Amino acid sequence: MQVKSKLANVEFQLGDIERKGNTLVISSHPSQTMKSKVYISPADVVAFLGRLVRSPSALLFVLGLPVFYFRARGDKQPDKKAGPRPRQ
Repeated sequence: MQVKSKLANVEFQLGDIERKGNTLVISSHPSQTMKSKVYISPADVVAFLGRLVRSPSALLFVLGLPVFYFRARGDKQPDKKAGPRPRQ
């Protein structure tokens, strides 16, 4: 996931997700050099869901997620024209 701002452009990979009290805490993956945490309150979730249902493009993205996911996975697979991979 990309986080872009005037301060920095950061590649954020998900790590642990836990609940602390009424807050959801998402930590960055341990392999990342810049450790970070995202704190999400119940109000943040309600605001996100409210904006999600009011945005036609966001709703289409959620509905099309299976297609987008498998299409992206297919883009990362090796070229089938190159022939079979050698056995190890």
